[in-house]
Amino acid sequence: MRKISVVFTILFLITGFSFAHSLWITLDRYRINPGEKAIYYIGYGHKYLSIEERVVNLQENYQKMFKKVEVYRPDGKKVILIPEKGAGKINADVEGTYVICTESVRKAGEPYGPSGKYAKTILQVGKKTTDPSRNCGFRVEIIPLKNPEEIRPGEYLPVKIIFEGKPLSTFVYATYSGYKPVEDAFPVMTRSNSDGIAKIKISNPGEWMILVSHRVNYSATLTFEVK
Repeated sequence: MRKISVVFTILFLITGFSFAHSLWITLDRYRINPGEKAIYYIGYGHKYLSIEERVVNLQENYQKMFKKVEVYRPDGKKVILIPEKGAGKINADVEGTYVICTESVRKAGEPYGPSGKYAKTILQVGKKTTDPSRNCGFRVEIIPLKNPEEIRPGEYLPVKIIFEGKPLSTFVYATYSGYKPVEDAFPVMTRSNSDGIAKIKISNPGEWMILVSHRVNYSATLTFEVK
């Protein structure tokens, strides 16, 4: 066990410094009743799931990064929302599992070169659960293969990592709200297999975030809550 721990530590030191800023989207409530509203927050930076940085794009230089939020409803409809200063409201009148996506993409001709930051979160409305494995069409994406609503502490959440529509074997990191990081370390580090499948050990209840970084300038996150 000690040898495995040392290997992971070395791998993190090698790969951890390659993390650029990441994008994520969180909710004030991950479970609501039909007819209620949830507030979403767009975060950008290194302090993952940090309350004080839930809406870091209040800074002027981040204002233009986030153009829209896509809400995929359980009835198959898609709603486009325009964030105001990194936050907004989601109306949820249909029972089921909602998938909310946002992105910040920089093209090759822009300053600092091309990059893609992608984020998605899961909202549960009412008691009826539906399939959360919605593909938002991101260049890099984390797709949950099981509804987090059905996961309990001590269990694993399987996810699939894709890059340009194909399975990606890469390092996968996860953290939860309240975790005290040491030098940006994540409490969960694993790797997706050749089919892009990774299993995330859920140790605690509460808000979680899964992170994948690929080719330095591309990253994807998935946030959700575990009972």
